[in-house]
Amino acid sequence: MNAGEGFIDLRLNRQDAQNNESFWPSFTDIMTVIVMIFLIAMVVLLMRNMELVRQLRATMEAERTAAELARTTGEEKESLALRLIAAENELSMLRMRLMRSEEERNSLDAQTQQQLAQINQLSSERDSLSNRVDRLTGESQQFRDQVSSQGSTLTTLRKDYSNLEARHRASEQQVAQLGQASAEQRRELAEARSIILARDKRLADLQITFDDLKIQYDKLVKPARTALGKYVVEVRYSKVQGQPLIEYKEPTQAVFKTVSRESLEKRLSALRQRDPDGLYIKVIIPKESALSYSEAWSFTSDLHKKFDYYYQDAQEE
Repeated sequence: MNAGEGFIDLRLNRQDAQNNESFWPSFTDIMTVIVMIFLIAMVVLLMRNMELVRQLRATMEAERTAAELARTTGEEKESLALRLIAAENELSMLRMRLMRSEEERNSLDAQTQQQLAQINQLSSERDSLSNRVDRLTGESQQFRDQVSSQGSTLTTLRKDYSNLEARHRASEQQVAQLGQASAEQRRELAEARSIILARDKRLADLQITFDDLKIQYDKLVKPARTALGKYVVEVRYSKVQGQPLIEYKEPTQAVFKTVSRESLEKRLSALRQRDPDGLYIKVIIPKESALSYSEAWSFTSDLHKKFDYYYQDAQEE
């Protein structure tokens, strides 16, 4: 062994060691690249998932907001519908009160015309009596002339004159009595009319007071009449050329249908039997209905008393 050559390599499989030394660094580099690619993919996926979660949460929040808005809108719509029904009912009642006022005014006008006619008649009678007095006065004057012109028949004429004077006084007394009787009749007629008007007014005031007290009593005893949670049917009542016109509509119907009174009551009776505590009847009296107050009120109260849930409770009590 030479000194310059160094030691002899005594390791076995020296060639394999060299190959191994060249293999493992390459394998490590490849695995490092693979791990880095995997980590980068995981980071990208995690970021993408976070973005998707954020979008999902935003979508859920938007859906919740939309649902809350829909619920609030539905409640406001229902509240407005109830207020509209109450306003229409109040409008119908005001129209009936207006019709009653117009009827009372027409009745007073008719009574006034009748009084004027009676006054004119009494005036005519008074004029007739005045004409009779004038005629008798003229006859008396004629007899006076005859007395002055015919001296031979003075005694007879004086007797006749006395008779005429007596007739004249009797006529004047009769005229005075008739005038007193006419004045007494006018006074009694005026008093009777005043009493009748006062009684009619008192009766109307008592009726209004009774209606108001009944409404107040109903409000104190039980809840106010409301369409909330009820099956609301609409009935429109008017007159066309003097004939009654009844129109009917249920919540499931889009337009009013013309019906007879008999078919209307049959339908309402069936609805009442189906749900005695859930039928709400809204009677509509149009502005140009051509109805009198008594006709409108009788129709409305009759339907309410027979079929409306609120008045059924009042009858049971």
